[in-house]
Amino acid sequence: MNRHRLCLAGAACCFAAMGITVKTALAVGHDGVFLLGLIRFLAAFLFVSGGAAAGFWRLRVHNRKAFWLRGFFGAGGNFLLFVSIALVGLGRGSVLSQLMVVFAALFGHWLLGERLNRRLGVSVGLTASGVLMLAGFRSPGTGELLAVSGALCSGLALVFIRKLKETDSLHVIFFSQSLCGVLLLLPAALLAPLPTAVAAIVQGGLLAAFFDTCGQYLMTRGMRTASAAEAGVLLVLTPVISMAAGLILFHEKTDMLTLLGCSLILLGSLSVALNSLRPSAQC
Repeated sequence: MNRHRLCLAGAACCFAAMGITVKTALAVGHDGVFLLGLIRFLAAFLFVSGGAAAGFWRLRVHNRKAFWLRGFFGAGGNFLLFVSIALVGLGRGSVLSQLMVVFAALFGHWLLGERLNRRLGVSVGLTASGVLMLAGFRSPGTGELLAVSGALCSGLALVFIRKLKETDSLHVIFFSQSLCGVLLLLPAALLAPLPTAVAAIVQGGLLAAFFDTCGQYLMTRGMRTASAAEAGVLLVLTPVISMAAGLILFHEKTDMLTLLGCSLILLGSLSVALNSLRPSAQC
């Protein structure tokens, strides 16, 4: 396997490890999702701003509108992933978050004028069917709706990342999410009651920030030479690993309908990724 593919596979493992960390911390701490999210964003904020203060990189923002839009939608999507993991489980929450690939393609067409074709329509149908199956062919519950909302936010964030890459550095792009995450969650974390195990929540937040930062770095390295299709295919490893971890580590219940729904969502995400298939610069 080439180096860029190893980086992308490593990023998928890091993102899955972040989900496992969140699930474990919330199970031990008995709630505390607002504090967990705040610690996660605050740690990343201090890391990026500290590196800038030490002179390792600069945080000069050129496209301020895209900076704030990417930041708030990215932070919202990331935090709603934490909430959905707590409400619907690690496996189902992680799989539902893959809807961001489909939303990113749709918003890319509407906001950036990117090409829309029949394959994307098929992908939307597959993923919509998968969500209905995960909900048991009933109206999606609060957990499912929050997971889909988080995926929608993440899809919009991906669109604004594409805009920011034209003018701003990768450090600025990552900093926008960290800053907006702190601004969003600080009031809620101060008003919410403290969890029963504060230390577990703090440790979970720090570990989540570590895994997410490593995942972002590896993904960025891998996407320098990998095609968008390769990145999409390899990053689908994240919900697959999370689904297995939910079954093995947390004994999350599943059935054939749930597995089929997850499969349809993953197939829809893969279809969107393969839609952008181009010959790679390197093989």
